[in-house]
Amino acid sequence: MLRRMYAGLGLITILFGYMGVFVPDAQAIPAFSRKYDVSCNTCHVPSFPKLNDFGNRFRDSGYQMDSDDDLPTGLHMGYWPVSLRTSVGYQLGSINRLAVGNPATSQVGASTGGFGFTILDILAFGTIMKDVSYGVIYTPGLGSAGFGTGRSDGDLEVAFVRLNNMMGTSLLNVKVGKYELDLPFSEKRSPTLNTNFVMYHYRSGTPFSRVTANPIGNRQYGNANDFALGDNQPGLELFGTKDIELVNGTFRYSLNVVSSNVTNVAGSGGGRALQFYGHATQSFGGFGIVDGQRIGVFGMFGRAPTAANPAISGGDPTGTGEQSRTFSRFGVDFSLTALSKVNVFGAYMIAHDSADLFRSQGIANAQASRWNGGFVQVDYNFITPAVVYYRFDWIRNNFQGDPTFDRKFGNVESHTVAARYHLYQSKRTAVSLHGEFSNTKTTKTGAFGEDQTARVGFVGMDLAF
Repeated sequence: MLRRMYAGLGLITILFGYMGVFVPDAQAIPAFSRKYDVSCNTCHVPSFPKLNDFGNRFRDSGYQMDSDDDLPTGLHMGYWPVSLRTSVGYQLGSINRLAVGNPATSQVGASTGGFGFTILDILAFGTIMKDVSYGVIYTPGLGSAGFGTGRSDGDLEVAFVRLNNMMGTSLLNVKVGKYELDLPFSEKRSPTLNTNFVMYHYRSGTPFSRVTANPIGNRQYGNANDFALGDNQPGLELFGTKDIELVNGTFRYSLNVVSSNVTNVAGSGGGRALQFYGHATQSFGGFGIVDGQRIGVFGMFGRAPTAANPAISGGDPTGTGEQSRTFSRFGVDFSLTALSKVNVFGAYMIAHDSADLFRSQGIANAQASRWNGGFVQVDYNFITPAVVYYRFDWIRNNFQGDPTFDRKFGNVESHTVAARYHLYQSKRTAVSLHGEFSNTKTTKTGAFGEDQTARVGFVGMDLAF
């Protein structure tokens, strides 16, 4: 009886973790509307937070419009350089193929639902002086965030300073601090609230089920590399843009040196090696979000620590991990537009984790893991205040780090549909009605090696003020 009771409690914990923990941080900044006396749609496509072409250029220029209003010379029109963002509504979810009972059976799942709210983002972006910009996002600890998942931890998600137009050219800008990498598409700007891009977070050996712990009875194997492209990283970025009149487009590049002190913190205490990420794009006939087309390439070379420093005993060992082993990520991305209403964008990536990342976890005959994955999303702004979305995410494993696991273990297929209606906007606030549903299947991750399906739905309001 006790065993079944504990199993039931475990199911509830797993499911609520699935529903609430993976809600991404997001960026929408009405403070800029107040500062420049413009509407939210000046920088965003209808129904924030996705940026339009002008908004992307404004961000790339360091939050400057080359006017007197760029300078923080005082408060006006009720302007203060801070914005808030959260979402409220009703969320439900389910997951199947959980091994419970005695004897264990796989024909058991769990489902739940309830009213609640996501985490709260407190955002401040702007300029300190001409060509010196900054960004800060603080997420406070909350006692009941995430639709009943329990207390959330507070953190400074973003904190950076950027020097713009160094040596008088837009090709040379330097950012230092903690920030989001220049990804093929920003997860923080995604209008899908519950479904992160799988490619940015997939980890060899761990089932992608949006939970904080492995479901009861399900299999997984260790991997010292927990680096995720979608997570904000501490580092230094060299960034630049150049408008190319010949193709009526923009060339962009981003080169990053990233610290590994937040990689494998739970296992080694985090490392002290440097990692490298880069992304370059070229657009034609516009920026490639509302008008024109865009193509790009990106890549990551990293080193994850696999062992704790034996000289450290007690205290905080962050940044002392040793025996770093390599991994890589390389891919291509694109963005296509039509009629200034349809945007089709996506990315494809090939990933490699070296065998030592698994050998260090005690896996006999460990080998390098290789997988590929990506996403394709279609956004359709069919009427001015409304946008509908569809996204397909996938992961395909070629080699497992633990050769005893099936090659298809952990494969992912995820479908997401969403719709947003921009209900109200002013220079102080923005409110969007939001509906979203996702269906995610993972291969051979459930009890007794069966496939698992998880579903999450949400209906509510997204608020920025």
